[in-house]
Amino acid sequence: MSLLVVGFVAAACLGAGAALLAAAGALPGGRPRAAAALESAALAFVAGLVTLFVMLLALDAAGVPWRRKTLLPAIVLLGLATLAVAWWRRRSDPASALLPCTAEPLGWGDGAAAVAVAAFAWGCWTRLAAIPDFVYHWGAKGRRYQEAGGVDFAFLADPLRLTDHPDYPNLLPSLYATTAHLRGFFDERAMLLFSPLFIAAMLLAARTVLGRGTGSRAFRQGGLAAVGLTVAFFSIAYRMAGGGDLVLTLGLMAALPALLPGAATDRRRVDGDDLRLGLAAALTAAVKIEGVPLAALLVAVRWGLGDVRGRRFAPRRLLRLALPVATVVLPWAASNLAHGLFQENNTGSWDGERLAVVARAAFEVMGTAEWHGLPWLLAALPALLFVRRLRPAAALLLAQGGFYLFVYLTSPVDTRFYVLSSLPRLLFHLLVPTLVLVAVALAPGETPKAKRPG
Repeated sequence: MSLLVVGFVAAACLGAGAALLAAAGALPGGRPRAAAALESAALAFVAGLVTLFVMLLALDAAGVPWRRKTLLPAIVLLGLATLAVAWWRRRSDPASALLPCTAEPLGWGDGAAAVAVAAFAWGCWTRLAAIPDFVYHWGAKGRRYQEAGGVDFAFLADPLRLTDHPDYPNLLPSLYATTAHLRGFFDERAMLLFSPLFIAAMLLAARTVLGRGTGSRAFRQGGLAAVGLTVAFFSIAYRMAGGGDLVLTLGLMAALPALLPGAATDRRRVDGDDLRLGLAAALTAAVKIEGVPLAALLVAVRWGLGDVRGRRFAPRRLLRLALPVATVVLPWAASNLAHGLFQENNTGSWDGERLAVVARAAFEVMGTAEWHGLPWLLAALPALLFVRRLRPAAALLLAQGGFYLFVYLTSPVDTRFYVLSSLPRLLFHLLVPTLVLVAVALAPGETPKAKRPG
């Protein structure tokens, strides 16, 4: 039953997301059909997660409690509405629903990634890979929201909840609460089974980046296998299931294709990538507090790339890039201000003396056993700035890493403990896209040309 409920929620997200992308004229297409479907699945899942969350926010704002009898009709109506708009858009302009794609037939790298995801799914089902934060933070909030029939701000404002990150955005607990209502009770296995879906979508996004970035099939398949094995087995060993870091990394990976330079004369490609990045940035902002500045960085970097004529400030670009982010950030900020949820230890005064403490603790983290030395690969990011096509993505990752350093140097907490307890997971956000970028940088040959649908 757990599998069926998770499958239903995931299918609803995929369907709503695909219909939304089709309605916006940004659903990738091309041949072969199976590979084209895979290329679009990650973005559709991201779009569906954001759409579902916005629907839940709207129900909460309207005073409609989250119950099975309200959620099921709302999900069905949402799906019908997006399908109707997509059908109308496709009927009025059939060509607008397709973008060029670089999809390729499945290979050995896809198989290795699938095995890795299956292994992680086993760890989730047995609960061996569950993050401790699931017990007192992500899962606890989801259970409480299920009982309350919506986001329980009185619960979050309770001083006893200070360790539960009451000021975090609420996408993941809301997803858990929705699933619990449809399941009939809060089933830990059902909630944990979303984590393999996040990793699978993350790897599909990596497949898109590798397809756009390199003409070498061997490097595409090898890069995908390396990323899949790294992500899945670190997530098992370090117990990442049930937490928000997987979702934030999914949003970053889904945005990454839009940070690779595209064809300057292809308006549909530019418009589609603007929407892709806007939705991916909205996902990062909706799941963790560090995803909010990441969303701002994503929008800023993509905006800086300009449109087909080099323009950056076209109003339509602003809508595609910023509107999805504003839709989730503004309600979150307003609610936190209204209920006094922002924590004092989020910010503090700059203390340069902490730099030595951060450096020593970070050096220890780089040797975290579950990472097997891979964090040292982040030292390649400055070198990637000299690769023109990878410069926007590398600059983004360096800026996000700089933000994490700023937080460590300003937060009024035990700096050493803060670094040791959080940096291994924060490195996950940066290392996964870095692995993909390094594979693209090392690959020989020319970048593959986008295939036209036909």
